[in-house]
Amino acid sequence: MTDRLWIVLVNYNGLDDTRRCLQSLVVQTVPVSIVVVDNASRVDPAGVLASEFPGVEFIQTGCNGGWAGGNNAGLRHALARGARLIVLLNNDTVVSENFAARLLAATRQFPEYGILGPIIRYMDPPWEVQTDGVVFNRPGRPGFFQRFVVPVTATDPPTIAEVDIVNGCCLLVRREVVEKIGFIDEAFFLIHEESDFCLRAQDAGFKNGVIAEALVWHKGSSSFQREGKRLQRYFDARNLIRLLSRHGHRSGSRGWWRSILHHVHYSYHRYSAERERGYPDSAKAVLEGLYDGLIGRYGPTPTAATRAGLWLLQAIFAGAWWLKRGRIGVDPITPS
Repeated sequence: MTDRLWIVLVNYNGLDDTRRCLQSLVVQTVPVSIVVVDNASRVDPAGVLASEFPGVEFIQTGCNGGWAGGNNAGLRHALARGARLIVLLNNDTVVSENFAARLLAATRQFPEYGILGPIIRYMDPPWEVQTDGVVFNRPGRPGFFQRFVVPVTATDPPTIAEVDIVNGCCLLVRREVVEKIGFIDEAFFLIHEESDFCLRAQDAGFKNGVIAEALVWHKGSSSFQREGKRLQRYFDARNLIRLLSRHGHRSGSRGWWRSILHHVHYSYHRYSAERERGYPDSAKAVLEGLYDGLIGRYGPTPTAATRAGLWLLQAIFAGAWWLKRGRIGVDPITPS
């Protein structure tokens, strides 16, 4: 086993993004191992990228396994080769030249942290924070994913802020975490899967932390920009049911029943907002996601699913004057 970072990128019809990310990774100040997992893109990028980036490894999954399945393929590949520290990095990012060095410094200084990630800024404008710390489902606050502000603090050794969830855009995982809790739950497919993974790690006794340095710039939800907002609304509504069913009972949270009711309230506001903006297909996707979550239908998007009771849910939302009140807040959609 070797104390170096293995970096996993998942590509799905995003060749230009992947190329830009690799360009920032091959100039790191310390050696890294890089593997690109292709989730059955229309054109396999390996042939194009291999000549530009010698030394990068490529995996073709043969199917679109989503963020969860693609990253699990990368995790298995790295672990089989003795990796102790694996970074799951969105392909629509660029990183600083000292990205790997600072992550390694943090892992050496704070061995009790099983999962780490840096502050992430937008690619445009590059000075604005996109995400830092997240605490989960605290009562008395809107939304489920509540920001925990991490001020940028360049220190040596790095400063760490303990959080509940590290954003899946850049998530460093120790080998011991996977050995103890298993891999990412592929039933999520997209959205909220890293939240489940982080909360499972916490439950197993590991700490999750954000390094107080901006080391990553993220374009943001590129897969959804290509494939459509409908998918985002569907997976958000559906997967929150799975996440809350598992973790809504946590100490210090709203509790299971209040969490589910809050989600129904939240989904109603999402549904109404999409209709008011003139996006009826996205509004319907909220209902479909909520419905599928309630009946336990997970995995990739069902292409021809039967939803016999969807009309009832739509009727409830249409007449749900009692849901129109209350402070809900908009949860950050995971930028997977």
